[in-house]
Amino acid sequence: MNILVLDDERLALAGLIREIKTVFPLADIKGLNDAAGAEAFAKSLKESGGELDYAFCDVELPETNGIEAAKMLKTYFPKVRLFFCTAYSRYAIDAFGLKAKGYLLKPVRAKDITDVLDEMVEDWKDEQNARNAGVRVKTFGDFEVFVNGKPLKFSRAKAKELFAYLIDRNGAGVTTERIAAVLFENENYDKKLKNAVTRTVSFLKADLKAAGIGNVLVQSWNQLAIDPAAIKCDAYDFEKGDPSAINAYRGEYMYAYSWAEFSTGRFEAIMAKRK
Repeated sequence: MNILVLDDERLALAGLIREIKTVFPLADIKGLNDAAGAEAFAKSLKESGGELDYAFCDVELPETNGIEAAKMLKTYFPKVRLFFCTAYSRYAIDAFGLKAKGYLLKPVRAKDITDVLDEMVEDWKDEQNARNAGVRVKTFGDFEVFVNGKPLKFSRAKAKELFAYLIDRNGAGVTTERIAAVLFENENYDKKLKNAVTRTVSFLKADLKAAGIGNVLVQSWNQLAIDPAAIKCDAYDFEKGDPSAINAYRGEYMYAYSWAEFSTGRFEAIMAKRK
């Protein structure tokens, strides 16, 4: 996630960046003092194939103002979420004319930002659901899979757990023996157990094919994985630093499965950095 912060007062810029880091701990934050530097940054980011997710602009800038700077940013990144941070309220109409997400009066605090983000949650959900009408996976709390908005019913509990484990692996391949160790942790790996894993994989493939999403599985010789690009997942968004996904995490991750505790520890470490 890329965030631009634009303010010509160095102390104000440093303070705002500090507050933004509290809200977006995993983001790449670029602080600049003038519109010319902002345009150079936007052009470079665009040319490198990057995306600007948020821009926090002071309204009063040398040679121009934040409204004009925001218009420039939108020419490079039409979907950028704009926030205006200023001591003046008289520019609010112009700001919202650019579909700004927030108009924050200085001094801006982290809570001011999160309050606006909370108001954006429903819009964010609608946007994500529209963009990802295919496969959506919920891992925070219980594990659930939705296809075009409808819950996916698995024919076997082990098939569902296998899919959950593949989601947890985030595209990394796993072997039959590894699947056996995770899904049947108290059993010895022998021909009988290998056959049980093979049947579980077959049930999962049949479930996904019946739902019209068989393409999410990637299989090679003795390796099974999912294609993360074909799936919308709250855990993946969390690790990218998406604030709505971070706010959705309440300390529980696929709690029905003991092997998920390792990832829960990773998420807790990320959350600890935010405090």
